[in-house]
Amino acid sequence: MSKKIFWALCLFVIASLVTNIQAVSAHTTVKVGKYQVEIGWVTEPPIVGQQNAIVVNVSSADANGTPPDKIDVSGLKVDVAYGGETKALSLQPLGEDTPGQYVAPILPTIPGKYTIRLSGNLGDSTNITGEVQPEEVQSADVLQFPKVTNTQTQTNGLGLAGWLAVIGIVTGLAGLIVALAALRKTR
Repeated sequence: MSKKIFWALCLFVIASLVTNIQAVSAHTTVKVGKYQVEIGWVTEPPIVGQQNAIVVNVSSADANGTPPDKIDVSGLKVDVAYGGETKALSLQPLGEDTPGQYVAPILPTIPGKYTIRLSGNLGDSTNITGEVQPEEVQSADVLQFPKVTNTQTQTNGLGLAGWLAVIGIVTGLAGLIVALAALRKTR
């Protein structure tokens, strides 16, 4: 195979790989009246025991619509539900330089699918009611490396109680040796 054909083939493979890459987003977008509401996790994948937040991005569905910073979200209520429990979340702006983007902080404590419920009014009294299940919350072992086994956690250290026991035993043995030495001298 000639060098020209080899390099042309390499260029073709690279170009086809680059053009076929698709962005993966676990966010869900719903259209409500003249608005689009995108819901998902701020940090993905969401991990049990790690601070996270539900992100709510609000924009106009049409290109000539209301700018994101002019859409009133004060009447929007965000709840999270899991296993029969529901919690109201506090929606707050993500930042001054990110109009239309809001977050509701949460610390997921159990792995699984959480349901985000939106209700209330959006913008100019557009009624919103709906549920979304963002990406599933994963257990911490998804990110842990190297994996910790039960035998490792049990044998990796004595802990405070273990060290106190060792000190007690050593002190007791030292006292016994001193007592035996004292007995020997008196005889």
